[in-house]
Amino acid sequence: MLRIVLIILYFLPLSLMAQEGKCKDEDRRIDQLPCKLVNHYGTDIIPDEETVIKYVDVLIRKRALLDPEKSKPYQISLIADNKVWRIVIKSYNCRYCKIYININKNTGEVLNYYKSED
Repeated sequence: MLRIVLIILYFLPLSLMAQEGKCKDEDRRIDQLPCKLVNHYGTDIIPDEETVIKYVDVLIRKRALLDPEKSKPYQISLIADNKVWRIVIKSYNCRYCKIYININKNTGEVLNYYKSED
C-alpha cells in the first residue's frame, strides 16, 4: 500500500509538469503568436518592408476601412527570430487607438489582427 502511494506521489507531479510544457493554440489570447509557426516555402512570400507596406495597405483598406495614406508611417519590425512581421498602425479615427498586425514572413498568413486603446 505504501509503495502504491509513493508511486502515485512520484508520477503525478511528473505527469502534471509534462502537461504544462505543451502549447495550446486554441487557448491563446488574441495578442499571442501561435505555438508553431508554419514554414512552407523555400523563399519568403513577404521578404522586405516594401512588400509588407503594400500588403498592409490592402488589409487596412478592406478590413478597418481606413485610408492607408492617412495612417502612414507604420511601425514595422521583425519578431520571433525574424519569422514574423509586426506592424503597428496609429488609427486616425481614434486618438489613442492602434491596430496591431502580425504576419508570417514565409507564408503571408495574418497571425493576429487586433485593435487596442493604448
